[in-house]
Amino acid sequence: MRLGPFILRRLGLSIFVLFGLSILIFIIARIVPGDPARMALGPRAPVEVVERLRQQMNLDKPLPQQYVLWLWGVVHGDLGNSLVSRRPVAQDIREFFPATLELVAVTAVLIASLGISLGVLSARYANTWLDSIIRLLSYLGIVTPAFAWAVILVLLFGFVWHFFPTYGRLTEGTVPPPMITGMYTVDSLLTGQPAKFWDAFVHLLLPAIALALPPMSQAARITRSSMADNQSKDYVASMIAYGVPHRVVVGKYLLKPSLISPITVMAMDIAATFGYAFMVEKIFGYPGLARYGIQVMLNKDVNAIVGVVMVLGIVFVTLNIVVDIVVAYLDPRIRLLGRSS
Repeated sequence: MRLGPFILRRLGLSIFVLFGLSILIFIIARIVPGDPARMALGPRAPVEVVERLRQQMNLDKPLPQQYVLWLWGVVHGDLGNSLVSRRPVAQDIREFFPATLELVAVTAVLIASLGISLGVLSARYANTWLDSIIRLLSYLGIVTPAFAWAVILVLLFGFVWHFFPTYGRLTEGTVPPPMITGMYTVDSLLTGQPAKFWDAFVHLLLPAIALALPPMSQAARITRSSMADNQSKDYVASMIAYGVPHRVVVGKYLLKPSLISPITVMAMDIAATFGYAFMVEKIFGYPGLARYGIQVMLNKDVNAIVGVVMVLGIVFVTLNIVVDIVVAYLDPRIRLLGRSS
C-alpha cells in the first residue's frame, strides 16, 4: 500500500484549500457592514482616535495590500491583535483552543465508542425489541440539537441530581495545573495531580455528552444500516453456510467494511463540533475557542475572526487526511489502487 505519495498529494491540495479559505474569510470579515475600529472604541470615541486605530490595523489601505500585510504577519507568527481581548490573537487561540480541543476529544471518544457499539448491537439483534429501542433513541438523538441536550443536562444535574458540575472547567477556587498542553486533564496527569485530573474530567462530561448525543446517534444509525447492507453480501452468506461462528463473521469480516461510512461521517461531525460547540460552551460556562469565536464575530473583531476560522479550517483539513488514511486501510480496493498507481 503506497500511502506516502497519496498523503503528500493531499497535503499539497490542503495548502491550496487553506490559502483559498484565508482569502475568502479575509475579504468577508472586512466587507461586512460596520467599522471595526468604531465598534471597538465605542460611539463616543473621537474621530481622530478611531482613525488612528484604523491606521494601526491597516484598514485605511486597499484590500489586497491589507491581505498581503496580514499574510506576511502570519508567516512570522503574528495574527494581529484582538479588539475584544486587547491581546495578540495568537495568544488568545493558544489559551482557548486547548479547552475546546479537550472537550471535542472526549466528545469524539463518546461518539466513536458508543455510536459504533450501539450500531453493531442494533444490527446484531435486528428486528428485535432491543433494535427498536436503539433505533428510537437514535432518531431522538438526531432530531434534538446539542444545545437542547445541554439545557436538559444542566436542568437535571444542576437542580435535581447534583452528580456532576455544570459550570466552568474546574471547581471555583481551584488553581489550574501548570500549563503544558493547555488541556487540564492531560496537564494534571503530566504533573502528577490526580485530584485535579478528576475535577477537570467531571467538568468535561456533561458538555461532552451534550455535544456527542446527535452525532453519536447518527453514527449508530449509519453503522446499523451499513452492517445490514453488508450482511446480504454473498461472502457473508458463504461463511455462515460453512459454519463460521457468527461472532467471528461480525467481528472479523463484517465490521471492517461496514465502518467506512460511519468513520467518514463521524470525522466530519467531530470537525464540525469545533464550530457549533459555542452554544454548549456558553450554557456550561466553558471558556473554549468556539465561544470566543462567536464573541469576536459579534464585535467584528476582524483579526480574531480570520484567526479562528483558519484554525477551524486546519482542523477540517487534518481530519479529512486522517479519514482518507483510515479508509485506505479499511478498504482493500483503495490499497490495490495505491499499488497500481
